Formats: sequence, C-alpha cells, structure tokens
Amino acid sequence: MLNGEIDVESRTSELMLASGVLWAVVLGLALVGQWFPALLLSVFLFHPWFVIGASSNGTISTKLLVYPLGIWTVFQLSAYVLIEYYANAFSGSPEFLITGMHPSFAAAYWLYWVGGFMTVTLAYGIYFRKHFLPEGEWDRFLEEVERVNAEADAQETAESAEVRN
Repeated sequence: MLNGEIDVESRTSELMLASGVLWAVVLGLALVGQWFPALLLSVFLFHPWFVIGASSNGTISTKLLVYPLGIWTVFQLSAYVLIEYYANAFSGSPEFLITGMHPSFAAAYWLYWVGGFMTVTLAYGIYFRKHFLPEGEWDRFLEEVERVNAEADAQETAESAEVRN
C-alpha cells in the first residue's frame, strides 16, 4: 500500500482548483467570524502544493502522503486544537507553565513549530535522494539549463547580427 505511486500530472488542475476553493472557504469562514474552523481548514491549504511540489516525473510516492504530510497534518491540527483548549481553559495566568510558557503557547511552539519543522526537515533528509531528487533527475535538470542557455545565446547572436545589418 505504501509502495505505490499516485499520478499527479493528470490531477494538477484539480489540485490547483482545490487550493483556490480552500482559500475561498477559509476566507469566507473568517469573514463570518468562524475563525477556529477556518484555522483548522487552513492546515489543508498546504496539501495541494506539497503533492505537486514533491512529485517527480508526474507521480508522488504514497509514502510521502503518510510521512511527512500525514504526520505534519496531525501535528498542526493537534496544535490548533490544544491552543484553543488551553486559551479557553486558562484565559488569564495559569497555575502552571509548560517549559516556561503558557500552555496554549507551548502547544503552538512544540507541536506547530518544532513538530512541523522537524517532520518536514527530517523527511527531506530521509527521502531526498529517492523521492525529491531521484537518480538522474539533477543531470536532466542541468542538461535542460544548458539547452535553454544555448538557445538564449543563439537568439542573442541572431539579434545582434540583425542590428548590424
């Protein structure tokens, strides 16, 4: 199940549309004062861009949807839920602190920032060679850059020859 590949190239338009719809719904919820559902939904704004950006040769490994994307999503949603809970439970000064911070800020710091950052950073290191930059992909990219540069040089040469005539 986790060793599969999902075709992204044929779904790019749908993913872009989903991103736009998510933005519109988040904005609409915020405008009617439903900030917490909007905040929870905003976690999913990252998903279409992750899927498109992490794809290689038009596909994405299902492993990347579980880790880091799935784990990252759990960290983000947990942080937001705990922020809301602790902010309401301890609107003033709580009797205890978590690592020296108000419990709601500790949830933001440890889950949202550290948890999310570490998940994405570790996944990049673990999966970089296999999924983000498969064998030969960098060489193909360099060849494409050289081809584009050669075409630009040829066009500049042709344009300068036209100016002289």
